[in-house]
Amino acid sequence: MLQVHTAHRLDQLEFCLRMAAARHGGSVLAASHVAADSVTFTLCFSDLYAPLLRSDSRFAVFLPSRIAACAKGDGVILEAISPAEYCRLLHRPEIEPLAAALEQTLRLVMEEAGHRVPDAAAETGHLATEDLVNMRAALPQRVDCRGTKVEELAGTGMHDAQGG
Repeated sequence: MLQVHTAHRLDQLEFCLRMAAARHGGSVLAASHVAADSVTFTLCFSDLYAPLLRSDSRFAVFLPSRIAACAKGDGVILEAISPAEYCRLLHRPEIEPLAAALEQTLRLVMEEAGHRVPDAAAETGHLATEDLVNMRAALPQRVDCRGTKVEELAGTGMHDAQGG
């Protein structure tokens, strides 16, 4: 089991993991809030998955990689299953060198995400991008059966500013 302890808050980790994964040629595909104090992140490292899948297609059962973030006391524990364990479960110890590259990358991503200061402006020169926007609590537009938006009818029933 790969394990990293961090002082970051749970809500800071998605950004940190996205930045760390991008620096190592990967991406975060999803963040699933499984409990109030736990989030599971699904990561993709296509270049590292390809050799494993070519050697044995059963590796598809374990991919993409997942990292669990669980709040513990004053910090968060990041945990992932060691890719070397995949080889043991499939009784393919000769493929462990291929899995070692994925394991090293996962370990680096977890350590960077856990210990790097989460500063968007310093990292990218700008703040949030589309993939960092959390739409979980957003309200949808309200449209009636004729396609009219309720917001357009509020107040006078007409467009408020006639413009020029």
